[in-house]
Amino acid sequence: MKQNTTAIYDVDTLNILSPDKIGLTETESGYLEFSYDGRDYEKVDLTRLVPFNDENRYISVSYKNEEDEWKEIGVIKDLDDLSADTKKTADDYLKLKYYIPEIKKIHRITDNQMGYLFLEADTTAGEKKIAVYDWWHNFRVIHGKMLAVTDADGNRYSVPDVDRLDKASIKKLQLFI
Repeated sequence: MKQNTTAIYDVDTLNILSPDKIGLTETESGYLEFSYDGRDYEKVDLTRLVPFNDENRYISVSYKNEEDEWKEIGVIKDLDDLSADTKKTADDYLKLKYYIPEIKKIHRITDNQMGYLFLEADTTAGEKKIAVYDWWHNFRVIHGKMLAVTDADGNRYSVPDVDRLDKASIKKLQLFI
């Protein structure tokens, strides 16, 4: 017997926003203001729905309502469809929100045998000693080549293509990925 999954689950559909009705500006305090089809929203947030595959497509736009709950206004299908100023504002915001330093070289990985790994590495943000708790869950290989690392404080780092690291760095990582 086939069941209607819509009846079982609360299935959401994407509300794709029309690019010609979108206005986006940054306030002096750094918040985003969004206007759509004559309605204005303050302190909006942009979220990449597919952050690892396509950074400029499917961007969710949401705001906090009177009950302090985040509500989605809709989804921008492609930032390239926006006006130049609006696209630049969105790009600048998303680059800051999703800033993730890249690991360029790994000098040493040590395991303290208490659940922590310590990586001494060169990153695009300088030389770092990265403490990773529960590496099994905080080292993620994405699409077979990208390594996403989350440290004990929630900071994120990435290796866009593990195969492009130097051989010594790859050898140090092999046990953990």
